[in-house]
Formats: sequence, C-alpha cells, structure tokens
Amino acid sequence: MFKNKWLLTFALIFGLAFVLFIWFGNADFVYQVTREDGFIEYLTAFFYLIGVILGILTLINNKKLMFFAVLWTILCFVFLGEETSWFQRVFNYSVPAVEGVNAQKEFNFHNLQIFKGEDLFADGKIRKEGIINFLKSTQNIYRIGFFGYFLILPLLTFNKWIKKLLVKLDYFKPNVNFIIVLLIVLVLSFVLAIMSEEHVKMAMAETREMLYAFFIFLYLGIYYYSPRKTDLS
Repeated sequence: MFKNKWLLTFALIFGLAFVLFIWFGNADFVYQVTREDGFIEYLTAFFYLIGVILGILTLINNKKLMFFAVLWTILCFVFLGEETSWFQRVFNYSVPAVEGVNAQKEFNFHNLQIFKGEDLFADGKIRKEGIINFLKSTQNIYRIGFFGYFLILPLLTFNKWIKKLLVKLDYFKPNVNFIIVLLIVLVLSFVLAIMSEEHVKMAMAETREMLYAFFIFLYLGIYYYSPRKTDLS
C-alpha cells in the first residue's frame, strides 16, 4: 500500500469523504458514528495502534536508535492510550483520583480540568488569561505539535544548520504532495466547522482527530517503506 503511486490520491479521497460526510450526512447517523465509543473513535485508535507497530518495525529494521522513530512510537502509544482512556472500558477498572478531576470522568489526562480554560478572545480582544489557557490546552498543544512537525520542520530544512541537525536525528521530511493533501483535508474541516451548527462542529472535531491519526499513520508507513530513511532533499 505505502509503495503505491496512487496512495496520496486515496488519502485525499479518504479524508474528503469523511469531512463531507459530516457536513452533508444525516444528523442522527453522523452522531452515531462520531459519538463516544463510536466508529470514528475506534478508527482513530486503530490508526495509532498501527502507528506504534510501524514505529517499532522501523527501529528493528534499521538496527540503530533513530530519534524521530522512537519519538513517534512513544507518541502513538500515548495517543492510543489517551484515545481509549487507557482501555478503561475494555478492562473495566477505575482510578478515582484521576476520574474525579476529569471532565469526562474517565482515566485519561487530556480531559483533566486543569487543561480546560477560558476563551482566547473577550469582547473581540486577545486577553493574557486567554493566551495562557490557549497554550495549556492539550488540544492546542497537539495541534501546535502536529502542524509544527508537518509544516514548520520541512520549512526549517532550508536552513543548512538546522538541516544538518535534523539529518543527525534521522528526520524524514514529508514530501510536498503529502503536505498539500494534508492541508486540503484539514483546512476544509476547519472551514466547514466554522460555518456549522454546534452539533456539526463537535462531530467535525471528532472526525478531525481521526484524520490527524490517519495522516500520522500514513506518514509512518511511508517512512517505514522508504529506501532512504533520512531524506531532506
């Protein structure tokens, strides 16, 4: 699959299909698909699980410690755990100390009350408190990390000193077509969410989380099958 020249075309169709389904789909059916423990959530967990496996296989096949392969393996494992509340409902256990301060009363850390805050804007102005809350939000931290890796780091490779460092760390630069597909799908999801009613916004947000996982899984698959693990050309 990851060697197929039509891979990014499939990725574009896959992403747009889900985004447009949330926008045009029947409200009741969309809710069932995107609800807690629904199809979208399971698909998100599945992509992270495959991401963990691909990260481990990349490390095994290269027989050396690759910083970014290690990082993505750990991150996918953490994302998988957080997405499933560390399989709490599967193994039926409880951690009251965490659940008592969790917005969803579950054992995960991204929904802790300390990561919830006020809006960035108040009366059309950016407030200091809003900035602090924006930066401590796990959702925003995730977005900054995701777009920083797939958009900012590729641009930084044009600096010869940063490029040299990234080569040492075995950074695998996503190609331009991958980035374009990623942007088309995710930007459209943000635009349609802004134009939507609240229930569609929530469904789109859940779907976008799945798409983040999908593009990470796709990137790690391309990384694993690439003949040149470090490619900053």
